[in-house]
Amino acid sequence: MSNKKNIIFLGCSGFPNGLAEIQKIILISKSVIMKDNNVTVICKRGVNDKNIHAGMKATGNFQGIEYVYTAGTPFLSSRFIVRNYLKIVGVFNEILLLRRLAKNKKIDAAILSTHSYYGVLYYFFLSKIFGFKTILNYVEFYSGMKKNWRNWDKWLNDKLFDQYAPKLTNGVFIISEFLIRHLKKITPKKKYLKIPNLTDVERYNGIEIKKAVPYFLFCGAAGYFEIIEFIINSFEELVSSTAYLYLVINGNEIDSEIVTNYIANSSAKDRIRYFTRLTDNELSGLYLNAIALLIPLRPTFQDQARFPHKIGEYLASGSPVISTNYGEVTYYFNDMENMLIAEKYEKKLFTDKMQFVIDNPIEAKKIGETGKDIAYNQFDYRANGDRIINFIDELD
Repeated sequence: MSNKKNIIFLGCSGFPNGLAEIQKIILISKSVIMKDNNVTVICKRGVNDKNIHAGMKATGNFQGIEYVYTAGTPFLSSRFIVRNYLKIVGVFNEILLLRRLAKNKKIDAAILSTHSYYGVLYYFFLSKIFGFKTILNYVEFYSGMKKNWRNWDKWLNDKLFDQYAPKLTNGVFIISEFLIRHLKKITPKKKYLKIPNLTDVERYNGIEIKKAVPYFLFCGAAGYFEIIEFIINSFEELVSSTAYLYLVINGNEIDSEIVTNYIANSSAKDRIRYFTRLTDNELSGLYLNAIALLIPLRPTFQDQARFPHKIGEYLASGSPVISTNYGEVTYYFNDMENMLIAEKYEKKLFTDKMQFVIDNPIEAKKIGETGKDIAYNQFDYRANGDRIINFIDELD
């Protein structure tokens, strides 16, 4: 009798294209597929841009992961009536698909990758009707995020999600000690598995190491302007004028314009380079050749609860990483051993760590290599497949 498991993802949008959320789905999927299991990602509606992803089909296979768009298209229509019609079609076909899979015993567990409370509630009822286990992929403390007071619907959703969504599932994949403490508070007996920010350590295979100008690098969304501003301000205070700052920024036009305007008014603007829409290989090359990779965390609920996907990618490059002493950084890393850690989210302290890298390149590189060992041993998706399957087996 085969022990092969059939695992589905529900609630996500845009697969296989997207940033941290989609990347985690891909890496969790690959970790269990390599243990001879099946994974299917089910998306109710298409959100992909047809101009960017032309040729994409409603069903397909990405790196061994099956996927299906139940709306019949992976693309977001520009027409209001069509968009809303496809939403209805997507929900109806998803229910039919789940019924068929359940009837054929093709669902051993459904992983819910959504931060909609109402979405979790919807899948709770479907799981009871069709008899499958659910696991919540819990990666943010949503009610701790800053919001405009006018966004009352988001405020309500996030409050309901953090308080009740974990209670509606059989188990939880959880990313941080902060969220574990929260989970134990709201549902003490809930089973959980801590899964860190997974990465693929082989992403750097074949990437060329180049001798170029020395540069620090930050990669992130334009919406995190507070962090980008902090990095630029810290960079401006460096004693050395030989190093550059590379900013790899993606985001909407309004947020991106705020960043570019800030750079234009920086005293170090001549040593700041702005990049966007890079390929994976281009980005990996920049990571690999940086003198240090920057990812400051703030003393906020958001940064203490999450574990940025970029940390794993950064570490796997072997370049030294500079961060701050908050959140998951405090549990995995030691200052000047496997990461350079500013004790507080303060400009001078962060600048000091950057200056250390410039003044002590050999020591900094050793710190980067030690951090790389952490990525290989704990964050590589290949090291987590058995843990995930065993956890699914233990769920009621």
